[in-house]
Amino acid sequence: MLGQILLVILIILAWIGARSLLQKRLRQDSEERGQTGSSGESAHTEEMVRCARCGVFLPRSAAYPREGVYFCSPEHRQLGRDEPPVRPR
Repeated sequence: MLGQILLVILIILAWIGARSLLQKRLRQDSEERGQTGSSGESAHTEEMVRCARCGVFLPRSAAYPREGVYFCSPEHRQLGRDEPPVRPR
């Protein structure tokens, strides 16, 4: 009986140790890739802007600027914001 209890305790301690080593390795891997925290967010963030035509958000680097506003595509930039944005129902 005592041997079984010691075996269960040994298994639990081995499981806890393996789990902590795995978490440590995952944390080191994410830091090497330039990520921070457990959420996996990139350390570099980029400002999001809204398309003046349809209202979709996109990174500023992917947007098409015109006259101080941003658009999500060349077609929307060409159309401009003369008409109200189309809202899906």
